[in-house]
Amino acid sequence: MPEEYKQTIKILSSECDRFQHLRLSSLFSILQEISIFDVERVGVTRDRTLDRGLLWVISRMRIELERPICYDETITFSTIAGEQAHTMFPRYYEARDESGRLILRGSAIWLLIRAEDRLPVSPEEEKIEIPGVPEDGMPQLPMGLRSIESDIPAIIRKVMYSDIDLNGHMNNTRYLDWIDDMYDMHFHEVTRMRVIQLNYLKELSCGEQVTLFYEYGEGKYRIDGVKGDEKVFSAYAEVEKL
Repeated sequence: MPEEYKQTIKILSSECDRFQHLRLSSLFSILQEISIFDVERVGVTRDRTLDRGLLWVISRMRIELERPICYDETITFSTIAGEQAHTMFPRYYEARDESGRLILRGSAIWLLIRAEDRLPVSPEEEKIEIPGVPEDGMPQLPMGLRSIESDIPAIIRKVMYSDIDLNGHMNNTRYLDWIDDMYDMHFHEVTRMRVIQLNYLKELSCGEQVTLFYEYGEGKYRIDGVKGDEKVFSAYAEVEKL
């Protein structure tokens, strides 16, 4: 049975917003980094992936937060792999504060793709195996999200150079900054994110333009990013007043 990987991190000011809360983009970045550490810990190192033109990418990610994570806190993040399913690599997450209190649970679906054609690879053909735990008792893996009906643009964004990561496409954490920018300062002051899910559907390259649409009801948001007639990402969020 695999063991979970843990990393204790002190939250830096550069990772936080105006209200001293850890940005969602910073949080997702931390979870992704500990995922890579865990993968390498079990022997799937860079020389078997990146150096051979194979890239780890996230297909979907969902987290539930009991409260905001704040500046200068010391938080222990943990992750453990789920059981592989065809080309999908499920993964689960937790975070606890210094008192040991659980403040985050989450899950994600990772893929391993070829850089040249962006298609998922067969783990069996590449001889890549990551021991995983059964899904029983674990957070539910993120599911598909229905399309929204709104045709009123909330915001239009262009992918800039600073949005691009080492995989050559828009870094998935930047979508969270785009979502944050949809709402004004007062919204962020009086509310907190309780649930956030992102489904990544298409890659975005530098210079491409995306229109964000959203629907809202009873503290729940659905957001779609659309390029032309093509949906490139979907998000679901639940917020509540502080």
